[in-house]
Amino acid sequence: MPVNVAFYAPLKSPFHPIPSGDREIARLMMRALRLAGYTVDLVSDVISYQKRPSAELYDTRRAAVREEETRLSTLWTNDAAMRPDLWFTYHPYCKSPDWLGPPLCERFAIPYVTAEACRTHQGLDSDWAEGRAAVQKAIRQAAINFVLKDSDWAYLESILPTMDNALRIAPFLDIADQSAVSSADELVAFSNTAPLLLAAGMMRPGAKSESYRLLAETLRGLNNQSWNLVVAGEGPERPAVEASFAFLQPERVRFLGSVEHHAMFALMDQADLFVWPGIGEAIGLVYLEAQSRGLPVAAMETAGVPLVVADNVGGLLTPANDVDAYGRAVERLLGDPGLRGELGVSAARYVREKHDVTAVSATFRTALDPLVR
Repeated sequence: MPVNVAFYAPLKSPFHPIPSGDREIARLMMRALRLAGYTVDLVSDVISYQKRPSAELYDTRRAAVREEETRLSTLWTNDAAMRPDLWFTYHPYCKSPDWLGPPLCERFAIPYVTAEACRTHQGLDSDWAEGRAAVQKAIRQAAINFVLKDSDWAYLESILPTMDNALRIAPFLDIADQSAVSSADELVAFSNTAPLLLAAGMMRPGAKSESYRLLAETLRGLNNQSWNLVVAGEGPERPAVEASFAFLQPERVRFLGSVEHHAMFALMDQADLFVWPGIGEAIGLVYLEAQSRGLPVAAMETAGVPLVVADNVGGLLTPANDVDAYGRAVERLLGDPGLRGELGVSAARYVREKHDVTAVSATFRTALDPLVR
């Protein structure tokens, strides 16, 4: 009998039209579950996310979730064959708690599982107290909580009596899904043969804008060297981002806006170095993608970047917020094509051996089969 998994992402649907790291990781989680041998369906598109605390939006989100809970409860009561064998929630945290899965799983005796449950450190504790309480209750109810980051493990340790229902998995991607990408695709052209630097990140306020600011400051200091820059990303801060790179001659930089996922891989094949400081990157899936294409990385040793980039293996890591050190790393890689080549080869091997979806699917199968078979 097939095992049916109800997949849910209270932050953002994996089928949302706007690309992001959260959307891609949700899709990867679904893919890993399918590779483990399960049938996986998105159980609901309803979300609970709010960027900033708002009592009015909170009530609106809660009402929508309650309506969805009633719909699913009625459906499963009237047709037992529609009930899933397992509920899997990706990324519940204080700003997007899972209000939907826990009550349904308790009512219908369905095993409940989370991945990347965490907390926000933004704002005051009182701002997110109710959402945090809901997440902590869900974490305690879960049969298994899959953990990707050290900070999330520490958080679970602070609220669970034991860590028996917590299991680590490495951040991952699906290398096989890149098979349709043609390395011959050329998405941008410059009038010279200088090394091509690639940066990619959503253009939104906060950590992403800070990474763009640090990158612009770094490259301004290297402006006397020969290189070209391509930037992939879109968002409300785009005018400010473009303005920060105004020191570059127009013929040396291209702003591509939002780039489709497979096109990004072709762009990475064309580039010589991936430059993204990585301020506040929770996981930094884009680093795994770059390395999987043999593209070396220059990043800062901050947040979740060290989880996916090993210094002197897939690229060079420098201390957080140290623009001078970051500039020296970029300069070193720009001036040494041999080093870039060596790091590119070891980067691809590193991702293949440690961060491919096949390893995570095996972990899912081992951990979840006892709950559902």
